[in-house]
Amino acid sequence: MGQQIDGNSMVSWSEQAVATDVNGEIVLMNMDRNRCYGLGATGSDIWRKLASPIRVSDVISQLKGEYEGPEGSIETGVLKTLSELHSEGLIQIHESA
Repeated sequence: MGQQIDGNSMVSWSEQAVATDVNGEIVLMNMDRNRCYGLGATGSDIWRKLASPIRVSDVISQLKGEYEGPEGSIETGVLKTLSELHSEGLIQIHESA
């Protein structure tokens, strides 16, 4: 779990994560840890993009098209969210091709 997530990382949902949509926002459960997580609107948008392995820089590019924010804030937010999801075992990092 010591891997760092950066723009070149390939990430996707973890097999340990169970997700459900509650009023348009994703709620996650890690069955191994018996913990539940609410993602909020932006986190839910990030989560939906991870259905199949995707490069983090592509997630950031897509979100830049959907959201406005100060330069660097979207990248920072995406990397922070993905790092938290990874530390909780909810996403996996794939070997970059």
